[in-house]
Amino acid sequence: MGLFKDAPPSEHPDYTQLRFMAAGSPSWWKRNRHKVLAVAGLLTGFWLAGHHDTTAGSCSPAATASDAR
Repeated sequence: MGLFKDAPPSEHPDYTQLRFMAAGSPSWWKRNRHKVLAVAGLLTGFWLAGHHDTTAGSCSPAATASDAR
């Protein structure tokens, strides 16, 4: 694998006493962020839908000459 194939691999003296930590439990935000973002998205959607004017328009038809009698 290397340049000197006759020397067996040995442990590095500085890295033999490393202690690896186990991953901790995820925070509240990491466990529930999909729920929070879903609720925020729904509320934003309902708010935007409530502010959208769906009326077709309130224009009255133009008066014609026959209606003017």
